Amino acid sequence: MSSHTDQLSPYLSNIDALTIRQDRSLPDASLQLWDLPSKKLSCFYAPFEYVNIDAKLIIVGITPGRTQMNRSINALKQALANGHSPEQALESVKQNASLSGTMRPRLVEMLNRLGYAEKLGITCCSSLWAEHNDLVHFCSVLKYPIFVSGKDYCGQPNLFKVPQLRYLLFEQFVRDIQSIQPDAHIVPLGEMVADVLNHLDPDNHLPHHLPRFGGRVIGPPHPSGANAESISLVLMDRYPSLSVYQESMYQQYLGKQSWLRKPGGQPQDEDKYIKARATRWYAMSRVRQAYDL
Repeated sequence: MSSHTDQLSPYLSNIDALTIRQDRSLPDASLQLWDLPSKKLSCFYAPFEYVNIDAKLIIVGITPGRTQMNRSINALKQALANGHSPEQALESVKQNASLSGTMRPRLVEMLNRLGYAEKLGITCCSSLWAEHNDLVHFCSVLKYPIFVSGKDYCGQPNLFKVPQLRYLLFEQFVRDIQSIQPDAHIVPLGEMVADVLNHLDPDNHLPHHLPRFGGRVIGPPHPSGANAESISLVLMDRYPSLSVYQESMYQQYLGKQSWLRKPGGQPQDEDKYIKARATRWYAMSRVRQAYDL
C-alpha cells in the first residue's frame, strides 16, 4: 500500500457509506478531521492524496472548496465502483475534481494567456484535465477542505498563526511538493497563495520555477467569479493606462446603475471607486510584467 492510500484507508468505509454528493452538500460529520471553535475553523477529509511527482506544472490553490470536496468524494466512489485500485482512484480524483466547476474555463484561459500551453508543448491547457493530465499536479497550500463558520476558507485567520493550519502547510503541502521534480513550474493562484510561497521560498522549501516581479513571487488571480475584473486585466491584449482604465470602468459602473437593486441604494463615491480600480490595475500590472505580457 502506498503512502497515498495509507492516508485514505481510515476514511474509506465512511466515504463508502455516503450517498452521491451535490456541489453544495454540507461537509459530512464522519469525515471531520478537527474542529477549532475558538477560531470558527473546521477541517474535513477529502481524497486529495495523489501527487504527480513527474509533473511539469504545479497549480496551487488555497484549499479545496465545498464543490471540490464533494466532487472528489463522488469521483473516488465512482472510480472504485468501476474496479480501479485505491491508488488509481486517487489519481482519478485529482483529474476530475481539482479546480472543477465554473472556475475551470477561466483558469484554462488564463494559463493559455500566461504562456503555459506553449511551455508545455500543448495546444490548449484544457487538456491538462484530459489527455495531458500527466503534465500537471493540482494542489492547495492547505490540502484538506478548511471552513470558517461553514464557508470556504479564504485566508483569514492567518494560517501561520494557527498551529493546525501550519501543520497542513509544512507536513502536507511542503512534503508533497518537494517530491516533485525541481524543473516544474509553479502557478500560485491569487495573492494569498503567492504570499505563502514568498514565506516558504527564502527557506529553500521550493526548488521549482516561480513567477516573480521585484524579487517577490507573483500569482495570477484565483479563477473564482469574484476575481472577474482581475482576470479580465490579465487577459487583455493591450494594457490600458491607469487613467483610461479608471475612467472607462467608472463610466461602465454608472451605466449599469447596480446600486438601484438595493432599497435606498446610492452610487459609490467616485474617489473610492477609482481608488479600488487603481489597486487592481497595479496588482495585475505586476502579474503581466512577471509573465512578460
